[in-house]
Amino acid sequence: MYSKRICRKFLVILSSALLLFACKTEKKEQNETAGPPPPNIVVIVADDMGWHDLGCYGNDFLETPNLNRLAAQGIRFTDGYAAAPLCSPSRASLLTGLHPISVNITEHIHGNRPPGPKQKLKTPPVSQQLELEYITTAEALKKRGYATAHVGKWHLGGGKFSPQHQGFDLNIAGAWNGLPQSFFYPFFPMGEKPEIQDGYKEGDYLTDVLTDKAVEFIEKQKDTTFFLNLNFYSPHVPIEGKEELVEKYRKKRGNDDGSIMPNIHYAAMIESIDQNVGRVMNKLEELDLAENTLIVFTSDNGGLSVQEVPAFAKHTPPTDNGPLRAGKGYLYEGGIREPFIVRWPKVIQPGQTNDTPVIAQDLFNTFMDTNDTSSESTKDGMSLIPIFKGAKLKERGLLWHLPHYSPQHGKPSSAYREGDWKILHFYEDDRYELYNLAEDFSESNNLATSDPKKLEEMKKKLNAKLTEMDAQLPESNPNYTGT
Repeated sequence: MYSKRICRKFLVILSSALLLFACKTEKKEQNETAGPPPPNIVVIVADDMGWHDLGCYGNDFLETPNLNRLAAQGIRFTDGYAAAPLCSPSRASLLTGLHPISVNITEHIHGNRPPGPKQKLKTPPVSQQLELEYITTAEALKKRGYATAHVGKWHLGGGKFSPQHQGFDLNIAGAWNGLPQSFFYPFFPMGEKPEIQDGYKEGDYLTDVLTDKAVEFIEKQKDTTFFLNLNFYSPHVPIEGKEELVEKYRKKRGNDDGSIMPNIHYAAMIESIDQNVGRVMNKLEELDLAENTLIVFTSDNGGLSVQEVPAFAKHTPPTDNGPLRAGKGYLYEGGIREPFIVRWPKVIQPGQTNDTPVIAQDLFNTFMDTNDTSSESTKDGMSLIPIFKGAKLKERGLLWHLPHYSPQHGKPSSAYREGDWKILHFYEDDRYELYNLAEDFSESNNLATSDPKKLEEMKKKLNAKLTEMDAQLPESNPNYTGT
């Protein structure tokens, strides 16, 4: 009897041990198949920052040590693009992975007015908000368990089209506004945005305040997986920098001649952005989150290179986009080529420079692909994960469509890049321009006449892409009276 009890006890112990071993083995197999944990994602978007406005992109006047450090720790794309040369269409693409044509926002919201008698063309209508039917990055990541926050500029509709209705758990200062009244407190009419007004005082600077809120979110969500969409209103007009930084650049230049680009007020705004990007980077490092946080820094369109409503805008034009032609509101490189920096230490080897043409709508697919290749994606973008891992993307063409008159005096046009070649079509006079960007990224040598064979090839590709996307085109203005 005694020996039988011992046997039964031994069998119970053995069974328990085998069960424990089986559970551990199953858990280990599950962990191996699950793969690494998904990264935190931080997207930082400047407003009207040009490609040439950072030290790591060749500007030797502006001081941007933190963004230079971000680039040194990841990939700096030399041929990174906005989806459009104006804010709302670019921002819609950044959030949805869709082309501006696909969401019918090809002009900045509130900006597409009926044509005047001096405008030869009538431009197509656009949506005045990002419609709720489109899936945003925030909505897609929430389904994966991410905590989500939007901080700063939205300009994709107010009310029920605001960030909190588009997948964001937290919305700080995101509404219909395209710009602040001032970059100094209270920033907007008093009481309009209490989340960035309460607790702050005269002299406080908007870029700093938005970063305060972004850092608070990171701190609060340090034990979760999060998506932070930090959109500075700077360096958009009004061109207002902190006085101590303006004075720094005044001394550095030796004068305050506003005709020398970038001007000292704009320089101060750029350095404030850089300082605050540094604050975000430092917080991630302090919380030991940097290794598995994917940071993207870019801008919504090129730098402002023309004068705008002087009484309000102040100190314009503020910049000239360096060697690139034109700026905001144009489909030349100065209007669409952007700083495009990505850091993800867990995956991306540091110190890389990459000349693959990439574009804003690629980010949605990239974020969806960070840990689940079977996840949803859009037809208008590509995942950049292969580049992060050292591979190349399949070559594709990039299309821009601005069938409108821009506030910066740009004319209705479309552009298409494939490989080194870029074509532009101006609708008023049915004129084409052709450039080889590898030899002429300043777009100073129009090859439309000297290379008719290449021109015809690119015309066909441009028009085929517009047809494929069912793009709306400008029409003759019946009220046109001439210039």
